Amino acid sequence: MTISKIDAVTALTNSGLTLLSTTTVSSSSTQSNVTFSSSLITDDYMDYKIVFRNLNSVTDGQDLYLQPSIDNGSNYNLPIEQFKYYHDIISKANGSATAPNDESRFYIMASCSNVATEGSNGVIELVGLRQTTTTFKGIFWNAMGGISIWTSHNSGNDYWWNGAGKIITSSAINNIKLVMESGNIKQGTFSLYGVKK
Repeated sequence: MTISKIDAVTALTNSGLTLLSTTTVSSSSTQSNVTFSSSLITDDYMDYKIVFRNLNSVTDGQDLYLQPSIDNGSNYNLPIEQFKYYHDIISKANGSATAPNDESRFYIMASCSNVATEGSNGVIELVGLRQTTTTFKGIFWNAMGGISIWTSHNSGNDYWWNGAGKIITSSAINNIKLVMESGNIKQGTFSLYGVKK
């Protein structure tokens, strides 16, 4: 049997994912946020997926937030509900993590490091963003990386964060913003995919 070579874009497209946009942030051009606007989040897709790689914050120890909008970023004030877990890979400590329901933003991961070799990686699934027949849209995420008190990948604080929640609105979402708790994003690659209906 002959196995032919295919590229990553073809593989993802055949799996039902279409790459819509990739934003790369570098230490020489830090950004206050990464936003996917209404030109990308359209009725072409109902569900979306964000993959981020090698994320660092300019300011050490900052949380990563996701904020949804129904007016292409004029406001990020939608009611949400969420729950998040953490697991310390080395110490095996685990439990529920800070994830308030009164701030109109999802707490994707906490205490991100500003050291380039301690970058974090993650996947965020956004389900039903464009639907208007229900008041709930779903979000699920998994992220892994060194946090600000990290000492080494062999003996320090590598954390796994996973969570879920819902956006409470009957309007279609058309804008998603990723932003640090304080300060700019130092580096990272952020890719938005549309999931075939």
